[in-house]
Amino acid sequence: MTRRKSDTGRRSDSFGTTLNELTLPARQGLGRGLDALARLPKGHRTGILLLLPLWLLLLLWQPAPAVPPVPVSGALSVPLGTDHSDTLPIPEGGERLDHRVAQGETLSSLFRTLQLPGTDVIALVRAEPSYKPISNLRAGQNLILILNGQGQLHYLEIREQGLTISAFRRLGQEFALVNTP
Repeated sequence: MTRRKSDTGRRSDSFGTTLNELTLPARQGLGRGLDALARLPKGHRTGILLLLPLWLLLLLWQPAPAVPPVPVSGALSVPLGTDHSDTLPIPEGGERLDHRVAQGETLSSLFRTLQLPGTDVIALVRAEPSYKPISNLRAGQNLILILNGQGQLHYLEIREQGLTISAFRRLGQEFALVNTP
């Protein structure tokens, strides 16, 4: 429905009239589209009404621009661990032994040299975690052994480059893995 010019030749140039004239083709097209949508089966109409907003969102969505890589500069010094070896408690009458593992040396050979019981080696291997720090001793690793007053192993710590790899503490006749900082 369009208006005819009045006989006087005056035309209303209000914003509402201009907006109405500009949007009329779009509104008429929308009306025809809704009529066509009404003729579709209900399942199709529901699918279109659900998927159309999602499709419009995907169409309007813009991914964030890629962040340009920043070149690495400077230096960062992070201490990997602190030396806690001086703070280990030694039982009364016991002693502390520090030992660096030599090439080809095993814990069994060290125990024989120090005249420690072989049953302690077996108990340590039983307490060994899956990464096998006792079975895989390497040359250059440091061992801290703390013996109790009876000459039995009380505590064993395996270190490499100042970091504690594993520590074991005696619990009766067995050993348990100790959580270290």
